[in-house]
Amino acid sequence: MENDREDAVMNERKRPTLYRIIDSDYASALAILVVIIFWLFFWLLTLMNLVDLQIPRYLVIGLTASGLGMLTWRWWLIRRIFTDGAEATGEITQIGFYRDRGKLGVTFTWQGQKVQKNTVIPKNDFTLALHKGQDIAWVIDRSQPSRAFLRDLYLRKPETAQPGREDR
Repeated sequence: MENDREDAVMNERKRPTLYRIIDSDYASALAILVVIIFWLFFWLLTLMNLVDLQIPRYLVIGLTASGLGMLTWRWWLIRRIFTDGAEATGEITQIGFYRDRGKLGVTFTWQGQKVQKNTVIPKNDFTLALHKGQDIAWVIDRSQPSRAFLRDLYLRKPETAQPGREDR
């Protein structure tokens, strides 16, 4: 009984929440941001009576569907890889930040093949603690190893996580 509970906790921990995906994944954050900005813009134009509502309404509805579609696809993709993917340890080859985002380069080996991956990361306490040459855990898509996600970035607890350390 206790083992079943531990397995359930581990399975749940292996998959990031929607909030953590939006917080950690640039494409997901951008998708939700576009939806919010266009709805605010639409409401502002409506309140000011500056535009015929037919055209902007269809535009906002279309952009909302696109943004939510992108967010849903990224959510599904990331959760699928965290559920069915494999873990690999990679070495950080480059890291740099500009404003609120950074670029992370890593090299890892998957099935005897060296894979180089560059990814956009948010600038936060967790990512600022990363450094060149550090080994860090990645969750990779078994069929497409270039599709990989920084494990601890998506599964961290904001107040306690440190790069390369397991959170329990």
